[in-house]
Amino acid sequence: MSISLVSTATFRRNFFYVCALLGAFSCSTSGGSADGGADAGISAIGPIPGGHFTGVKTDNAVNLRLSANGINYLNSNWQQLVGVFAPGNHLSLPFPCTVQTFPVINVVRIADQNLSYICEPGEAANIDVTVAGFALLPSTPDKLNVSISLTIDTNKIYASVDGSVCNLKCSVRFNSAANNPATNQISATVKFSIDTKWDKLLAFEVTTINGAQICGASGAPPEPSCINANDLDISSEGGVCSVACSGADWAPVKTFVLQQISPLLQTQITKAVAGQECQSCESTATCPQWPGAVSTCVDKQCIDAATSKCVPRFLGVENRVSLGAFLGNFGAPADSQMDLSLAAGSTVAVDQGMSIGTRAGTAFVGNVASCVPALAPPPMLAVAAPDFEGEATPGSGFHVALSFSSSFINNAFYNAHQAGALCIQMSTANVGLINTDLFKTFLPSLGKIATRDGKGAPMMVALRPAKAPMITVGLGTYDPVTKKPIKPLLTLVMPELSIDFYAQIDDRMARLFTLKADITLPLSLIFEGCDKVTPAIGDVRMLVSNISTDNSEMLAEDPHVLADLIPAVVGLAEPALGSALKPFMLPALGNFKLKVNEVKGLGNIAGSEAYNHLGIYATLLPLNAACAVSSPHLVAQVKRAEIPTAGEMKLTGHGLKLPKAILEVATSGKSGTGEYSVRIDNGFWTEFHPALKGELEVEHARFLMQGIHTIDIRARVAEDTHGVSESQTLNFAVDWEGPEMTLTADAVSDRIVLKAHDELTATDKIQFAYALGSEAFGEFGAARDISLKGVEAAGGLKVRARDEMGNVSETAWRVPTVALRPVDATLPELATSKGAPATGCTSVSGFSWLALLGLALVLKRRA
Repeated sequence: MSISLVSTATFRRNFFYVCALLGAFSCSTSGGSADGGADAGISAIGPIPGGHFTGVKTDNAVNLRLSANGINYLNSNWQQLVGVFAPGNHLSLPFPCTVQTFPVINVVRIADQNLSYICEPGEAANIDVTVAGFALLPSTPDKLNVSISLTIDTNKIYASVDGSVCNLKCSVRFNSAANNPATNQISATVKFSIDTKWDKLLAFEVTTINGAQICGASGAPPEPSCINANDLDISSEGGVCSVACSGADWAPVKTFVLQQISPLLQTQITKAVAGQECQSCESTATCPQWPGAVSTCVDKQCIDAATSKCVPRFLGVENRVSLGAFLGNFGAPADSQMDLSLAAGSTVAVDQGMSIGTRAGTAFVGNVASCVPALAPPPMLAVAAPDFEGEATPGSGFHVALSFSSSFINNAFYNAHQAGALCIQMSTANVGLINTDLFKTFLPSLGKIATRDGKGAPMMVALRPAKAPMITVGLGTYDPVTKKPIKPLLTLVMPELSIDFYAQIDDRMARLFTLKADITLPLSLIFEGCDKVTPAIGDVRMLVSNISTDNSEMLAEDPHVLADLIPAVVGLAEPALGSALKPFMLPALGNFKLKVNEVKGLGNIAGSEAYNHLGIYATLLPLNAACAVSSPHLVAQVKRAEIPTAGEMKLTGHGLKLPKAILEVATSGKSGTGEYSVRIDNGFWTEFHPALKGELEVEHARFLMQGIHTIDIRARVAEDTHGVSESQTLNFAVDWEGPEMTLTADAVSDRIVLKAHDELTATDKIQFAYALGSEAFGEFGAARDISLKGVEAAGGLKVRARDEMGNVSETAWRVPTVALRPVDATLPELATSKGAPATGCTSVSGFSWLALLGLALVLKRRA
C-alpha cells in the first residue's frame, strides 16, 4: 500500500544553527555584494570581477575569541541565540504530500491483498517545532558539542484507502508532548579544522548526531534522546471500515512512520550544518580554483575534484572598494580602487571557549597612481594569534574579544597609497576659502606677488606622500587625571610627506614652495554607546620632524621658517582625513551586540613598545539593551577668546602661537566627573578630557585660519563612559588683523575716498578714527567725508579702522614732495596694506591758495 508521509526536502537548513558562532563572519560569500553586482566603478563597494581575490594574504589579520564566560552567557540567553534561525523559538515546516507503497501485513482483510494509501490532492501538513532548550559545550581541542531540546508535532497527516469492498481514512500524528518527557533531545558534535588545501579556510563538519534514533533500536540512547513510538497516534477520520485505523495490526505502519521521522531529523540536521559548511555555487565557473586544487559545481555545492568532498564555505567578505568614491572630492583619483578579502581561517582552537582567526589581504587595482612613486609592498609578517585570555585585565569577565593585526592594517595603507587614495588636494572647491589672504599674514611677501586689485589670489595645497603611512599599535594608556595618552593606542606615521603650495599668478597656478616632513599623528578610539567607534586625533604640533623646504625662490621669507605652516596645513586637511576615517559600528554577533569595555595593544613585539594586534574586549548584550542608563546634560558656551596679535603670527621657525577658545562647561542630570570631547570644523573628535574649574581650553591648528569656526562639544562622566551626551555646536571667531583700507584721492570731486574691508566685520560695522596733519586721533565713529584740499592744506591724513573684534589697522595719505602733476589731474588710487602708510600728490600751480582754502574749511568745520 502507499501512505502519505512527511517530505524531507523542506525541513529548513537552519533548523540546527550551530553556525551562530560564525555569524560575525558570514555576511557574504565569495564575490557577493549587497547591491547584487553593481558596477564597482559606480558603487563604492561591489564584487570583484572574476569572483575571487588574487592578492597576497596574511594569517590572523582579524581574530575572534568567545570566552568561557561568553559561552555561559549564550547558554543562559539561548532564546536570543536560537531566535536567529527560529523567531520566537518556533518553526512551522511544510509537510507536503508524498506516496509510499509497501505491502500490508495482517491489515483488515478486504478484497485487496495490498491496499493503496494515497495522500489526498492539495492536502499537506505542517510540522510545528518549538525549541525548549539550547546549550553549547566546548571540547578540547577542536570540537563543539551542541544540544537542543525540541517539542515536535507533525499535526495530522491523512492517509486514505480505496478498496473494492470498503474504503477508509486515517490520520497519523507524531507529538513528542503526548507522553513524558515532553521534549526530544537532539545533540550533535561539530569538529573544526583548517583546510590547508583550500587557502587555510575554516572547515567544520558534524561527526555525531544523537536523539533521532527510535527508542529501543540497536544503539539508541534512552529518552529523551530518542523517538518514542508511544508519541505516535493513528486515528480514524471516517469512512467505511474506518474502525481498521485503530486496529492493533497498524504497528507496521507506526514503525514505518517512525522510520521516516528518525532519518528525517538526522538528515536535516546534517544538511543544516552542511549548508553552512560547503561553498555554494551556480556553475563550476563560480567555484574556487587554486594551484593544485580544482573544484566543480555539483548540486549547487563546490566539490573538490580530487577528494569528492565539499570545498569549505568562504565565511567572510570579498569585495572591490572604490576609494575614489570616498575621497574623490579631496583630489584622490576617481579610479582609485582596492580589493579586500577577509575570511574565517588560518587558526581555530577550542578550549573552555573558542578562538577563530582569519585570512585577509588587500590589493590596489590597476597601475600605480601617478601622484606617488611605485614602492615594494611591506612584508606580510606571519603573526601568532593573540593571547586574549592571558592579556585581558584580570577580573574583566569579557565575553568576546576582537583583534586587528598591525600587519594587515599597514598592508591596507600601502595599497591605498599605491592606488593614489592618499593624494589630497585642498582648494576653495573642497575646503572653503583658501587664498593668499589666508597665508599672507604668515608670509607678507605672498601678498605682494599674488594680490591683484586688493583681492587675494586662489590657492591650492597638495599633499603627496612619498611613502605609505604606517600604523603602530601601542599599549593605549592614559593619564588618569588629564586623560592625555601616555602611550598612544595608535600612532600614524606619514614619512616623507610633501606639501606643495600653489597660488594663481597671471591666470595660472604657480608653485610657491614645497615642504617635506615626517608627520606623526597620535590616534585613539572613542566608544560611544555600546559599539559605535569614533577615531580621535591627538596634538600634532610637536610631532613633525626631518623638515626640508624646496622651490621657495618666489618668496622673500627664510625657507627654514616655512615649517611653521605645517600645523596649519594639517588643520586644513583634517576634515578630509575625518571624512575617510568616519565613525563605524562593530558588527553584531547573531542577536547580540557588543559592549566594549577595554581597548589595548596585544602581543608585544620584543625590544619595542609596539604590539602585533589592536585588541578590543567586550561583553554581550541583547540587541535592544541599553549600554548606559543615561547620559549627562551638557551646558557649554564660549567664555572668552585668547587671540594672538598680528605681530605674533609671523613665521619665526619656532612654531606659531595658536588662538585659544576658553569654554565654560558643566554637566547635570547624572552624577560623576564630567569629561568633554570637542571637534573643530567637522574634523576629528578629541579624546575626552576633564575641565579645570569648569573651564575647557580648546586650541587647534584650524584656528590659524581667520574666520568663524565651529566647535562641537559633547560630554560624559568618567564613571560611565558609555553614556555620551548629544553634541552642542558653538561658534568661535578668530580674527587678529584690523580691516584693510584703501585711500583714493579725486581732485575733481575734492574728496579722498576711503574704502575698508574686513573678513568678519560687515563694512557698515567698521568704525574709524581720523588724525589731520600732526593732530591726535579723534574718537572712533562712522565714516566721514574727507576733503582733499583740507588734507593737502594740513599736510596729510592718518586713518585708523577698528573691527568688531577690536583689531585696529592704520593707513595714511601725505602731501608729496616729488612727482608733481598738473592741477587738473585726478590722483590715482593708493591701496595700502594693513597698517602701512600711503603717499599722496598735488598740483604745481595754485598750491598756496588751495592750501589756505583747505585750512579755512578745516577751521570753519571746527568752529
